[in-house]
Amino acid sequence: MKKHTIILIVLVLLGVLGIIGYKIASPYLEETAALNTSDAKDMKGKIRIALDSWIGYYYLQSPVFKKLMREDKYLVEIIDDNANYAERMKKLKNNEIDFAVATVDSYLLNAAPEGFPGTIITVLDESKGGDAIVAWKDKIGRLEELKNGMKYSIAFTPDSPSEYLLKSIGVHFNITTLLEKDGSWRREADGAEDAYNKLLKHEVDVAVVWEPHVTAALSREGIVKLLGSEDTEKLIVDILLVNRRFAEKNSDLVILMLTNYFKTLLVYSNDTAMLKQDIMKETKTTQVNVEAMLKGVEWINLVRNAQWFGLLQDSSFSKEELVDTVESTIDILIENGDFSGNPLPQRDASTIINSSFVSRLYALGGTGTTDIQYTNSLKKDFSKLSAAEWELLRQVGTLKVRPITFTSGTSDLNGQGEQQVDTIVENIKHYPNFRILVKGHTGTRGDANQNIILSRERAATVANYMITHYNVDKDRIRWVGVGGEEPLVQSSDESSREYNDRLKRVEILLVAEN
Repeated sequence: MKKHTIILIVLVLLGVLGIIGYKIASPYLEETAALNTSDAKDMKGKIRIALDSWIGYYYLQSPVFKKLMREDKYLVEIIDDNANYAERMKKLKNNEIDFAVATVDSYLLNAAPEGFPGTIITVLDESKGGDAIVAWKDKIGRLEELKNGMKYSIAFTPDSPSEYLLKSIGVHFNITTLLEKDGSWRREADGAEDAYNKLLKHEVDVAVVWEPHVTAALSREGIVKLLGSEDTEKLIVDILLVNRRFAEKNSDLVILMLTNYFKTLLVYSNDTAMLKQDIMKETKTTQVNVEAMLKGVEWINLVRNAQWFGLLQDSSFSKEELVDTVESTIDILIENGDFSGNPLPQRDASTIINSSFVSRLYALGGTGTTDIQYTNSLKKDFSKLSAAEWELLRQVGTLKVRPITFTSGTSDLNGQGEQQVDTIVENIKHYPNFRILVKGHTGTRGDANQNIILSRERAATVANYMITHYNVDKDRIRWVGVGGEEPLVQSSDESSREYNDRLKRVEILLVAEN
């Protein structure tokens, strides 16, 4: 090949490579030019936050938060992935995002396969009425009816707080059909609006929805609420996660970001009119819908975060509520069959929690440190009711019956019985607004009157254990004994002895005013 031909080929190749290089570099060059010819040239960098449209996450994408970050020379890039939690966790692991939001349950489920790439640095909010189970009253009027084997159908959004709410009541109230992965009752929906429409069209008997569709559903004649998140505590909890590597390399930036987040919370809490206007502009929805969404969420400020992380010095605040929530969520997911055991590294909740950032902010007397009253849901005060008034209460549901055992022939709890009551109390913590009815039962053998007396004494023992060990308000709880007057149905493969032993039980019912 002649020398000039080789030179020509080399020049052509260089030209092609130059064109390709220019096309690759062009967007970067244009972006650089745009930055250098605008106020953005002074920016130090940007933070990337993955989230979705839940109202509890609004502050992170609000104009106020972005403005505060911009004043500190950082841009905020919001990645809305339409609640694709699995993809969100993969991006967190691959360092494609710096921060991510999630509910505690969705993080546990979707981060486990990725090795838990983020740590919890803040509790954002709790759903307080933002999620609910609603139903046609002529089909199902209360949760307890979901146990009776009747055919029903439920519309819900998979991999969302809606599904977790179903899992929770399935475990707590022993509605075993709700734990079936392929149950005939399942009607998967594409969001709350789809579930709501399926209910209106009578395609389903029950729907799990979130605001503003909760309010819309309850405005329809014949639709009732079986359970709303306003009657739950530490069940649907939203958290902010930070990429582990990012936190290690940019701890001061994480502090700056959280400072501006809590400032944003304070700004909007002092100007709710601006909050509503900003949300209306962002979501392009009505003020009525915005107000419905806002009433269903409770944001957690810095002081409450200090309580959640167990940072307050007062011994009455020593309980790490976040650890407690993570552990109770794991228990629900295990009983539901999502995990065979604790999936956390070393089975320790602290491995996915980083309290240092909230601790630093709180120690500095950071933003939003308005004093608030700490409340223990088990110590909540209830008004005193007469026996007749107790009879008028509606039954919310019977908690899972656990084998509360007593010393033989007595009403004294043994060690195993106390442990079972402790477990029941852990479940009751999630439902702070309901009263507690303790009902004792015996077998059908022996003297009927003596059985009633023994069952009443055992129910009283369980109730008094809750009062003395957990400070449950005595006006919240009532105990009755029915002896062997309300027997269970004997299974075909159950011996008489096994059956009689199963009859000896203590039931815990949650009840509420109509």
